[in-house]
Amino acid sequence: ASAGLSSVARLPSAVELFADGVHLARQRFEEGNADLVSERSNNLDITLKFNREKFFSTLSLFKNRLDDFIYLRDEDEQEEELQDHDGHGHGDLIHAVYSQQDAEFTGYEVELGRSFELEKGRLTMSIGRDDVRSEFVAGGYIPRSVPARSLVRLTYQNDDDFRASLSYKRVYEQNRIAENEIATESYNMLNIRASKVFHFKETRQLTVSLFGKNLLDEIARNHTSFVKEYVPLPGRNIGLKVNYLF
Repeated sequence: ASAGLSSVARLPSAVELFADGVHLARQRFEEGNADLVSERSNNLDITLKFNREKFFSTLSLFKNRLDDFIYLRDEDEQEEELQDHDGHGHGDLIHAVYSQQDAEFTGYEVELGRSFELEKGRLTMSIGRDDVRSEFVAGGYIPRSVPARSLVRLTYQNDDDFRASLSYKRVYEQNRIAENEIATESYNMLNIRASKVFHFKETRQLTVSLFGKNLLDEIARNHTSFVKEYVPLPGRNIGLKVNYLF
């Protein structure tokens, strides 16, 4: 068992203070706030780990209190045509202002697993889940908060330098949303990877890796992204990687 306490102060950045223009990567017209003060974070975390023979488990709990938390607040529910100081239009952008207010983050991470000794290697299985609740002290949710997730992972490794892994992640719907924010639907993410190392004379070696990402070809949107409505995560991706070291 372990526990940690910390208190950290952060000054606002130059962007947070003085931004005044278009940020196309975020599809926003951002406005800084010269009245921002330093942000203070007081943090408590507790971790419990249990290992016995082939079983392992971890549980982590945390609570973070941020006084004068700095964040980017969307001012407009609908996009609008915005112009810079020279009168040039930049299409439909959301007007966003750097703001601050007291906030709290409370969450947990848990993982349970077991390993199996096979004839020619070891198989490890684990299942986990994490969730965080992000709220302003005065009421309301913090924008772009991470949704709850569950993860199942299988890993196999033997003495012949062969390794394979499979991971399945379920990201749940995020409906704890801020004002002017859109909820994000749940999705499943299935990834695999296998690699083999071939050793030659001296220090030369060849590594061949096969990978597959988002094998279910899900339309997945990252809720923490500023442009999740326009840019989903990559679809199905299968590839082969060869690395020769000499």
